[in-house]
Amino acid sequence: MRMRTAVMIAGLLLAASALPALAQDENTWGYDKGFFFHTPRFELKISTRTQFRYTYTMTDPNSLTDDNGFFNLPRTRLRLDGYAYYTWLKYKVQYDFTGQDDAGATPPRRSPDLRDLYFDLARNPRATVRLGQFKAPLGIQELTSSGEQEFVDRSIASERFAPSRQEGAMLWGTTFAKKFGYESGAFNGNARNHNANDNTGYMYVARVHFDPNGEYKLSEAAVDNPDKPNWTIGVAYMLNTTEQSLLKTAEHLQQTTGEGFFGFKYKRLFVLADYYTRTQEQAAGAPDIDSNGSIGQVGVFLVPRKIEVALRYSTVDPNKDVNNDKQTEKRVGFGYYFSKHELKFQSDYGQVKDEASATDTKTDQFRAQLQIVF
Repeated sequence: MRMRTAVMIAGLLLAASALPALAQDENTWGYDKGFFFHTPRFELKISTRTQFRYTYTMTDPNSLTDDNGFFNLPRTRLRLDGYAYYTWLKYKVQYDFTGQDDAGATPPRRSPDLRDLYFDLARNPRATVRLGQFKAPLGIQELTSSGEQEFVDRSIASERFAPSRQEGAMLWGTTFAKKFGYESGAFNGNARNHNANDNTGYMYVARVHFDPNGEYKLSEAAVDNPDKPNWTIGVAYMLNTTEQSLLKTAEHLQQTTGEGFFGFKYKRLFVLADYYTRTQEQAAGAPDIDSNGSIGQVGVFLVPRKIEVALRYSTVDPNKDVNNDKQTEKRVGFGYYFSKHELKFQSDYGQVKDEASATDTKTDQFRAQLQIVF
């Protein structure tokens, strides 16, 4: 039902936007990485992103499960962007028809869900207010669109430490030369699509970055073959209240996460380095749990703008006080870019090692994916 409703709404918006264009010369429409229509007081851009993936997993010899392969559609997105009433009142809506896993569903299935819905009050580029549901500003790989990744998907460190989409408010901005930027926000802290906070506190996130040679767009791979070095360096910090109770007797437990990141693009080369550290308070006076994670990634175009090979190494240590519990990810990737990130084929092969697992210590995996954006 929700899927049909979303399709109907998108169709009505498209139809409504096309009608005035026939009568007013100042209205324009066309295609530019999406179908667009705009007037002096309203703009709508409609785009889609679909990923078709095949995954084959080779389990550990001690595993209780067999090797297996499957096809799936990890992301099937519909996106609406534009402005309303004023050019500085911008909006974004993104809906995923694949959606998220239904907890407890048998057999496992996924349901469509809302990913983004926010408004930007962007009268001043140095101080823009964002309200709604969107990505909290921590995790450079998470903040980079899943459609502009160098590998088929993000690393294990990014998946563990980045908070991703939340409901809240944020102030962000850049200098006019776009060499310095910041984001600072307050969120419920209990992920996307929740109608209320589940505890008495909030999640606070702040991020700053320095781009010495001008704006560094969050997109992996040097697919534009830049003729001068373009790089970014920065830090982020998150403080989150984690007890899931509104009772006055509940302990006020907190989680703090820090991040340091670096990104670099020059001609055929792309480099990414990211480090996380986290401290999680425990109930009843138990010792805090300290954890960390890292990402090291490099990609080189063998043929500029077309054929790329890449390497990734990612780690997660869920508790620094416990031995033999680390997780590591090693992958080698291949990409063929027909039209930058809008039309590309990717494949990777790698191994995820979990020292704490008794039956699946090492899992090898092959993934292949075709992405189409229009």
